[in-house]
Amino acid sequence: MKLDIHAFVQGPFQAHGQIEMWREGPVVRLRAQGPFNREAVLALGRAMSDLLAADPPPERFGDILELSVSMVTSPESMEELERFLEQMGTRHLPPVAVAYVAGLEVEGRDFMMPLFEALYLRQGRRFGAFETLDAARTWMLQQLAYEPQANSR
Repeated sequence: MKLDIHAFVQGPFQAHGQIEMWREGPVVRLRAQGPFNREAVLALGRAMSDLLAADPPPERFGDILELSVSMVTSPESMEELERFLEQMGTRHLPPVAVAYVAGLEVEGRDFMMPLFEALYLRQGRRFGAFETLDAARTWMLQQLAYEPQANSR
């Protein structure tokens, strides 16, 4: 089941950017082409909720987002993304880790990646930034295999 955010846009304004998502085993895969506006982030939230309800991942899962063209978005969109992550954390088990894949040619990579990393870390998610999908997959499998030990006394 592959979802496209444009099917989840509500209101008078169109989403800028393209995002599609699907699940591959314990990984929710997203493929995105920016730049993105607030409406794209709102539609992303609705599409992700729908995907998680229709095709729930296992308890330990991760997200891999492949970005092309641009990853630039506005401060308002970043605020909306943080609200979405907070809400998802209360409604569903959050992903164990999130990996962003963006080649050096992706517009905004150098200044946006640290902003996304800080946002995910504030939400208690492990974050990795990669230039290739293979590197992101390898890291994600390591994250999904790692289970922190409970402190024992």
